[in-house]
Amino acid sequence: MNTLLNMLDTVRKWFTDGIFRRIFKNAGLMLSGRVATGIFSLGTLSLAAQGLGVEKFGILVLIQSYVLVITALTTFQSWQAVIRYGADCLSQNNTPALQALIKFTTLLDVIGVIVGSLVGYFVAPIVGSYVGWSEEVIAYTQLFSFLILFTIVATPTGLLRLYDRFDLLAIQTVITPALRFVGVGIATFVSAPFWAYLLSYFIAGAIGGLLLLYLGWREIHRDGRLHGINLSFTRLTESHGGIWRFSIFSNLHASLQVLPAHMSTFLVGIVAGPAAAGLFKIGRDVATALTKPAELLNQSIYPEFARLGTRRGWDQFAYLILRSGAVAGGAGAVLLVVTFMFGEPFLVFFFGEPFSEAYIALVLLVASAVITIAGFPMDPALYAMGRPSIPLRIDVVSILAIFLPLLILLTRSLGPTGAAIATLVSAAFTFVAMAVITTAQLSARVIKSRN
Repeated sequence: MNTLLNMLDTVRKWFTDGIFRRIFKNAGLMLSGRVATGIFSLGTLSLAAQGLGVEKFGILVLIQSYVLVITALTTFQSWQAVIRYGADCLSQNNTPALQALIKFTTLLDVIGVIVGSLVGYFVAPIVGSYVGWSEEVIAYTQLFSFLILFTIVATPTGLLRLYDRFDLLAIQTVITPALRFVGVGIATFVSAPFWAYLLSYFIAGAIGGLLLLYLGWREIHRDGRLHGINLSFTRLTESHGGIWRFSIFSNLHASLQVLPAHMSTFLVGIVAGPAAAGLFKIGRDVATALTKPAELLNQSIYPEFARLGTRRGWDQFAYLILRSGAVAGGAGAVLLVVTFMFGEPFLVFFFGEPFSEAYIALVLLVASAVITIAGFPMDPALYAMGRPSIPLRIDVVSILAIFLPLLILLTRSLGPTGAAIATLVSAAFTFVAMAVITTAQLSARVIKSRN
């Protein structure tokens, strides 16, 4: 008992640290929005699953996963560059450099969404013929691919995080799932055809993307940093040494991080059919909803690491990594216990008896997410140290050499459970590799700063 009280007292003292407290405050602001988002998303999945049935719900999942995979492969996650280099611009009060930065990242965003939409449209018939989609489903997929045009939100997202406007991000995150819930609810109530569900997803995604675009640019306009900006796109990277390398590595890394979630659902559908994809989607999305705080903490801690990096505060890096990981990992472990105890009746109540088959996959996916939660500070720490290639290399090995082979092999025999096992093994490898390398990188910088 005394040991437990001492641990709680230690955690309480951690929150007296200003940076540590600000990280969790910002994450808390976003979590308030994510709670509502989780409720709406759960409701949407429940309505769609019961309104469409396992097979058609699986097709809906596959179309959505296809577009998300194309988006991850073709669009740039330029918000990382906005934070990494924008923090230097603000600390030096260098407005021209900041303007050049956001023009550069916006150009990447525009190119990415245009290429993504075209790839999604023209590749859909090829993929559709391979997985056995009907002509109607292929046409729906082609039209749904134009949703990628509304994902031009990386730069605005980076601006909101750079300016600590996590309150606006919290509000914006609710819009898309709320609209999607309303649309799917209406479609279910009136027994609408399949295309109505897709239309609901499209409209909600488009409105949410446009709103985020507006909020991000409004924030930098209010700060007066757009005054005197021009349309010249020459020498945009002159003031930001290494930004091309950083952008390429960070984008590849971000794409690889997104791919396991969406690609796994799509591959499950290819290997085991739409019904299995629907079951895996339920398990994965519920697990994601339960462990969403990890992503929020990642988003809120990165600006703090970036600021520490500008003044070489390497000693504080270690404290942030250990403390943040311990708190987040402990909370995740509690969620895992709750999932193990109540996961199956939860699935039956919200989605129906056929979806109880996703229980084992759900528990395994939550376990893998807990591992990811515990290691969440290491990724942004390496980015702030200017080493984006390290997480990328680890992800290449984890995903291409471990996750994908296990996914294909185990899904054939175990269905959604096999895909969940592949996810768990991949997460464990990534955690160990990141822990070893982050420790080595940080130790070298601490030693150098003291000499």
